[in-house]
Amino acid sequence: MKITKDNFHKIAGLAGLVMAASAFFLPLENPDLFWYFSAARYMAAHGGVPQTDFLSWTMQGREWINFEWLSQLIFYLLYKLGGFKLLVIFKGTILLAAVLAIWRTAALHGRQRPAWLYLPFLAAGMLPGGDLRAETFSLFFFALVIYGLERSRLEGGGSPSPGKYLAAAGFFALWTNLHAGYLYGLLLVFIYFAGSLAEEALHFTRGRSSVFKPGRSVIYLKYFASGLAASLINPYGWKIYKVIVNHQRSAAAMQEYIQEWRSFDVTSVYQAPYTVMLLGACGLLLWRLFSARRAFCGHFLAILLFAYSASLHCRFIPFFMLAALPYSLALLPRNAAQGIKKYALLALQILAFSALFRHYSHIWPNYTGRADAFPAYSEGLSDFLKSHKDRLSKLGFYNYWGWGGFLGYKLYPDYKVFLDGRYIFHEMLGETQSAPGPEKWKALMDKYRVELAVIPADGKKIPIKGRIGGGRELVLWRPAYLARMPEKDWAVIYWDRRALALVRRSAVNAAWLKSVEYQYLRSGDCRNMFIPALEGHIKISALEKEARRFLRDDKAAYDTSAGAEVRYFMNALKDLCADKSAKCRLY
Repeated sequence: MKITKDNFHKIAGLAGLVMAASAFFLPLENPDLFWYFSAARYMAAHGGVPQTDFLSWTMQGREWINFEWLSQLIFYLLYKLGGFKLLVIFKGTILLAAVLAIWRTAALHGRQRPAWLYLPFLAAGMLPGGDLRAETFSLFFFALVIYGLERSRLEGGGSPSPGKYLAAAGFFALWTNLHAGYLYGLLLVFIYFAGSLAEEALHFTRGRSSVFKPGRSVIYLKYFASGLAASLINPYGWKIYKVIVNHQRSAAAMQEYIQEWRSFDVTSVYQAPYTVMLLGACGLLLWRLFSARRAFCGHFLAILLFAYSASLHCRFIPFFMLAALPYSLALLPRNAAQGIKKYALLALQILAFSALFRHYSHIWPNYTGRADAFPAYSEGLSDFLKSHKDRLSKLGFYNYWGWGGFLGYKLYPDYKVFLDGRYIFHEMLGETQSAPGPEKWKALMDKYRVELAVIPADGKKIPIKGRIGGGRELVLWRPAYLARMPEKDWAVIYWDRRALALVRRSAVNAAWLKSVEYQYLRSGDCRNMFIPALEGHIKISALEKEARRFLRDDKAAYDTSAGAEVRYFMNALKDLCADKSAKCRLY
């Protein structure tokens, strides 16, 4: 086939599309997905959406407006059909469809040719929000709204038929039940109304019309009214807007403690595409203003408003990228590249592609790997808790924010979690997500009467003084959790490379506790047992007994299991005890 200029652009555009797709099909985790599954399982069992919280003991019976219920059912069905890999494929397909919608929007302005550059750039900007979440649907629907509004604006025409308003209402009713991002869609429709109204008013003030009679703006207002009314078609009716009020009330805490709700960070490499897009879009806006070239007011408003939103909370960056890219391309003059010499333009394109490639090569290693569902969590932990539910399930249970979804899905109804990623726990963020010292931690445990705590094995260590044998004092680097949860009050009953469980000694039967407690071989503490064992202060038989029990009960996945660590410790201790200077005591 002869490669012409048109063929080259088609091939390059396809290459850009492939590069963009490669970002969307990465196996990105989202801890909220597990409570999605719990909610979907509840709806399947009860034939309706939950009205109150049923997963936690701290918010048991409190009103819970599950505004993402339809997304949860879809994700859960796909998970049951094809597991985590099918969810990744589905997520990638939806996000790729959103990018294609933006491509088609650019084509409305005759800007489809540089797609080999701007499609992977757009995907890079969306990647931080490209994990498995209900927001995926909103990104796709938002892209469709952008395409539909631009096509309607450019084609003009008469007043739409009632059927089109009805279709718009159905579109927003479906979106409302998938995710609250429909508000961004409604906002964009309202921006088009405001932009069209401003242009119509400008025509009147300049004398181009003797009577101020809104035309196109009224159509956008009717679409907005249809979508707003349709948003009430959901299982909770008007109450769905109470969720928005809750988010606004908790905005400061969310911004401080939840990564995706934090402000734009210019130093973050993940947000570099947003920085470039923000500078480029604002630069084009200023150029248009000072050059007195005509542009649609709605594009100006959309870029500014969505940029403001994305700068406040980085989770909104993908929405800005979807809107700003086609609007920025529309601001460019059609002959923008004609004034640049051929080789200079080629050099600029190569430079841009090199920057894109460098960006992708930097962030891909942080996302790629085995398509293992949620590697931050421990199946071994949930299996242990299930096997001892008769002793532990009635205790006051504590877990970190990001673990609640997984534990709730695995352990409900036997256990009720402390908190998870749902909005009803935003008020607890300040006291649970900060890094309290031993005193504040004790106060938190006492306030909620926590008797069973599940915490991450984060590997943090602090120097702790201790005495062994005849009173010799040592300073050892011991796990930080021992300072917050001292051995006299708390016992380690499970641990692996990712998690550990501790129980309050006063809350359980002493004989049972003796059968499951790890007195010596604890997470992050094994190496500290060498000196007391070699000096004869700990019996080797006691260590061997714990090691055998640990290895017997070790059912954690290969990359979670700490079995290798325990084996290494015992083998090393055996070799050291063989030395004549060692004072090891077997019994």
